[in-house]
Amino acid sequence: MTKKIFAIFIAVTVCLSMALSASAYTSQYVYDPEYNLSDSELYELNNYAAGIENKSGYALIFCIISDNGGMTNEEYAEEAYYSYTDSKDAVVFVHNETEKVYNYYIAGDEKGIFSEAVINAMKTAYDTNESYYGGIMGFYAAAETALEAPAYNTAPIGGNAVTNAPDSYVTEFEKVERTLPLVVDQANIIPDDVEAALIARCDTIAEEYKMEVAIVTASDFGGLTAEAYADDFYDFNGYGYGENDDGMLVVYKPGEEGEREIWITTHGNGSTFFFQGIREGIIADMKDYLIAEDYEKAFNMYLDRAEEQLKPGTPVIWLFVLALVGAVVGLLITGSMTAKNKSVIAQNQAKVYTRQGSMMVTGAQDVYAYSFVDTRPKQTSDNSNDDSTHTSSSGRTHNGSGAKF
Repeated sequence: MTKKIFAIFIAVTVCLSMALSASAYTSQYVYDPEYNLSDSELYELNNYAAGIENKSGYALIFCIISDNGGMTNEEYAEEAYYSYTDSKDAVVFVHNETEKVYNYYIAGDEKGIFSEAVINAMKTAYDTNESYYGGIMGFYAAAETALEAPAYNTAPIGGNAVTNAPDSYVTEFEKVERTLPLVVDQANIIPDDVEAALIARCDTIAEEYKMEVAIVTASDFGGLTAEAYADDFYDFNGYGYGENDDGMLVVYKPGEEGEREIWITTHGNGSTFFFQGIREGIIADMKDYLIAEDYEKAFNMYLDRAEEQLKPGTPVIWLFVLALVGAVVGLLITGSMTAKNKSVIAQNQAKVYTRQGSMMVTGAQDVYAYSFVDTRPKQTSDNSNDDSTHTSSSGRTHNGSGAKF
């Protein structure tokens, strides 16, 4: 009898354990069937996601899979929503390691918080971290930032950019350290090997010239203008070298003819080196390559022009020396030529060259024909040759140029 009671107790315990496991499974936020994460990492990530849902009401589910069970990745993401949460508002993100693609499913979100720009920000935060744990933590941090921002805040990545804010709203910009690379390909248009080479080149330029030159692609500006998106991306993600955040950043959004957009923003000493004429020249040089979708040549052209502008020019002392040498050589040559010409004697009066009595003036009259007056406004002197200075949503000064083509 005792054995039967014990067996029943064991069976009940197992059933309860299975029920609890099933309950935990349905409230799971991170799904990792390939065991890329340790138990402790899974525990921390699930706790973080649970805290976000408790505060915001949004369930954020992340799936790392290698097999989608015969479904498309989009279908898998939607199925995961119904399997893992009963929250009305949710974002499900799926990383298919076999196909090396990312897909997502959004439920609810009547506030429109998770725009394509924010989703891309979350994806980038995950993708730029070397570990799964760090990447998913970054993914949740970017989502949390978007959820905590006011309705008129639309930060590209992990920022708090204020756009369309009421006049009474005042924000104080807080400088942050840059954690993203100098090349951020949110639109997924740059091959991985090219992206790595561009990052290395940008790092070299920053180290050699003390100036950060960055590249960003985006498939959507999240309702912002190209100018505002570029400025906010620069400011709120900590771009720029040194105390003054010196640098230049180009943002490119691919699209059909007439829908492509490019914007170059500068800050600090970047505005001095890369003034309006230089920026517009860079854009003109890049256009044909961007239209042809030859992004390797387009962005290397951008970096070529940046380096040309940053390379130190000929020192003034050498310009003086060269001018002096040229003057001396010129005097020696002309002096030698003059010394050889013995048949010419300098004359002080023109009468030597005229025949006496051959030139007589018999009458003179001034005739007033017509007058023409041309009035134009006087141009003011502007050493920078730049009329594009503006204030970004952070309150900082930027210069910029762009085009839509």
